[in-house]
Amino acid sequence: QLNTAKRKIEYAISKRISKIIFIHGVGEGVLKNELHYLFGRYPVRFYDASYKKYGLGATEVYVYQNQKS
Repeated sequence: QLNTAKRKIEYAISKRISKIIFIHGVGEGVLKNELHYLFGRYPVRFYDASYKKYGLGATEVYVYQNQKS
């Protein structure tokens, strides 16, 4: 799951996609914490996604577009 997330972030950066939603579920928060650690290694900002749109267990990632890849 983390490898997939890494590939998706790198793809979004290379294609200048500004926003990605990761659905990780609620559970005990292990995957969410691992994803947040991964996101910290990229030029992104992340926060809980809209509860109305995605329910609990989703993170929205905003990719900074002024970075060169």
